[in-house]
Amino acid sequence: MAVNPSKIISLTELAQRIPDGSALGLGGVFLHRGPFALVRELVRQQKKKLEIIKPSPGYDLDLLCRAGAVAKVRAGIVAMEGNFGLARWYRKAIERKEAHLEEHA
Repeated sequence: MAVNPSKIISLTELAQRIPDGSALGLGGVFLHRGPFALVRELVRQQKKKLEIIKPSPGYDLDLLCRAGAVAKVRAGIVAMEGNFGLARWYRKAIERKEAHLEEHA
């Protein structure tokens, strides 16, 4: 009987498997339970032209927009919650037409 290789890989390798131009559906809501370590690794690896699909992104999308990694956003609402202010880098990316928004509110 053949032994199956482990399905566990490093965060670095996971991000390397995501090519520029990929569409990513991210979990979590606003500032809670998002894949923030993966998002930071995508920024470190300078990924580009990503399409982000998430009902209610916040910090994750804002960080990716600041890094210039986002080409398209499919979202219902983008917010940083309560006292954390607006997602300013996301807003700038949309206003400057650096990223396209497809709103699903």
